[in-house]
Amino acid sequence: MKGFKRIFKNIDINDFKRYLFFSILLIIVLISIGTINFTQARYETDTSVNISPSLAFFIVDVGTSSGQIKLDGLVPRNEPYLYSFNVSNFDSNRRANVDLTYSIELITTTNIPLNFKLFRGNNYEENEMDVDVTTTDENGVYYRHLVIDDINTMNYNVDTTDVYTLWVEFPKSYENYPDYYAGIIELVDIKINAEQVV
Repeated sequence: MKGFKRIFKNIDINDFKRYLFFSILLIIVLISIGTINFTQARYETDTSVNISPSLAFFIVDVGTSSGQIKLDGLVPRNEPYLYSFNVSNFDSNRRANVDLTYSIELITTTNIPLNFKLFRGNNYEENEMDVDVTTTDENGVYYRHLVIDDINTMNYNVDTTDVYTLWVEFPKSYENYPDYYAGIIELVDIKINAEQVV
């Protein structure tokens, strides 16, 4: 006990306060840097994920087929998000028994300011989208209708699959509004309308 009293008598109280202050400050800075690096790493990991669900449409009969792509977890960035879907004139049981033509329409909500392009096959230079019109329903909800005017033909005597890539851009210029767009989900309805070649 006497040893502790002797040690405390030899300590300058002003130096002790100064060292204590700098030690606490150093600990706070280290904790802050560790938290910032963790948050930044988590953000970078989240933004680099590219979810690409694949839908398949089988048009073995005349009529309309539809499917939906749910776009969630999008953040503004320079790279596009890519989603793919296929259109085939056969399934595991049968093939279309007549020549068919089909058209494609994409219907989206307008929750997020996204840019869309649609590419067929591996040709990422020619955007297939011809019409981009915004409409409202009876409840005042806005929808974008993206239509491909080209009519695609599939012969009944050949198994055919057309592959499409939906290119979705969320411009990086919107990165300053993370709270506004956080958690918002955009839906893309895809409608394939098949008709018999006459």
